[in-house]
Amino acid sequence: MSRPLAFLFLLSAAALAPLPASGQGSGAVVPDTIIVEGNRRVTRETIVLTTGLAPRRLLSYRDAQQAVRTLFGSGQYDDVRIEQRDVGGRVAVAIVVRERPILVRWNIRGVEQITDRTVRDVSQLPEGRPIDQGTVERSRSAIDSLYRARGFALASVTVARRYEADSTRITVVFEVHEGRRVAIARVQVEGNTRVSDKEIVGAMHSRPEGFWWFRSGKYDSPELRRDLTERLPQFFGQRGHADFQVLSDTLVVDERTGKATVIVRVSEGEPYRVGTFEIAGNRRFSTEELQVLYPFEGPVRTGALGLSRATGPRVFDQGLWDEATRAAQLMYFNNGYIYVHLDPQMVRRTDEAGRPVADLRWVIEEGRPAVVNRVDIVGNQVTRERVIRDAITLLPGDVFRQDALVRSYQNVSNLGFFEQPIPTPETRPANEEGDIDVVFTVTEKRTGNVNFGASVGQGTGLGGFIGLEEPNLFGQGKRGKFQWQFGKNINDFDLAYTDPAIQDSRLSV
Repeated sequence: MSRPLAFLFLLSAAALAPLPASGQGSGAVVPDTIIVEGNRRVTRETIVLTTGLAPRRLLSYRDAQQAVRTLFGSGQYDDVRIEQRDVGGRVAVAIVVRERPILVRWNIRGVEQITDRTVRDVSQLPEGRPIDQGTVERSRSAIDSLYRARGFALASVTVARRYEADSTRITVVFEVHEGRRVAIARVQVEGNTRVSDKEIVGAMHSRPEGFWWFRSGKYDSPELRRDLTERLPQFFGQRGHADFQVLSDTLVVDERTGKATVIVRVSEGEPYRVGTFEIAGNRRFSTEELQVLYPFEGPVRTGALGLSRATGPRVFDQGLWDEATRAAQLMYFNNGYIYVHLDPQMVRRTDEAGRPVADLRWVIEEGRPAVVNRVDIVGNQVTRERVIRDAITLLPGDVFRQDALVRSYQNVSNLGFFEQPIPTPETRPANEEGDIDVVFTVTEKRTGNVNFGASVGQGTGLGGFIGLEEPNLFGQGKRGKFQWQFGKNINDFDLAYTDPAIQDSRLSV
């Protein structure tokens, strides 16, 4: 007779041994023995020790729950049960396990159109460790997704499992049936009324195949995703359709020919024209200074007889609006306001004629300008710190400026003493006032070179040259060059030395 004790298997109170007088609550037993079943690789002693269970010790359902969780947490088992049994009138607790097999090796077959390494990178399985079926399925799904993203929508991946005689060891083989690469034969757009299908497809990277070789119609899932989430919204945004949405996309593939139709359903929305413009919250810069960046002011054109006239209201362009917002933010960044929050707002309304109008607004929270607290340099082992600091235009005590940080980064990079590209300088909060520390990290590289050669000629005898050049002498940024040409009729020395900072001064020689 078997009565489960774990949280997965309810245990009847009537089936339990009487509780001791100490009163531990109902549902507890004192087993006479612990039985382990189903184990092949893991020893009985290891399993019992892992659970913490012991004979002639009070065992409650909470102890059983914890034992099951501990065994599952070890990653060795696919199934764990704890049962109470009556064995010859004695109370026994049975730990029943189903072990996971050890993955001996895994392989991939049928890969031709994609490199084997690329496929392996998305399906790494740990050899020599217990393997669960969920991990195998996730790897299979990852390979399948890789092929579909590369345009093989008809690809299929199956898994072959080969167990050894005792079922404790397994070999996994992923069988890939690539099928034909899908080619886009047609892009069908639904829901558009103001912009033609041809214009919409022209704005996409995923286009139907054509006569010329550069119109292969290659299906690329990431590129199609960029078409739907970036390129089409940008295309419509430039035409005033600020409410444009891609409602759905469907890929219909003919399994016989491998030709596909991409069906894109869109909602264009109404095109907006630009209305009013307002700036709020600005103190560091005047409204006139910021308004110079506003992209929708009607330009003044020179007409006949030298007369000037202003153009009418502009169609809203999301790209221009975003670009102007970034320019305004950069203007603040270059003047130390790195904590500025600039919120570009668009208020939709209709004019007297019922046409959609967008009133635009910049709401600015400037914050406090940040001051450079420290400039640290990390990683230089040969090059003196002074040489690097001379290339940095951002100094402690300065108001932090984004353009100065970029220029300093370029100057350090152009020294030519470090591995390229050098990491982007890191900015860290220095104190509660909002000041920052700037950290430049560099990695030294070998500098300098040695050149030599020799030649033997009839009538000229032995000749040759030796050349030495070091652009970072003694790690001080000094450049030295030596070259000696020798031979029967030549003996020339060329010696050059450049010091960009004589005795750490601003003088160079």
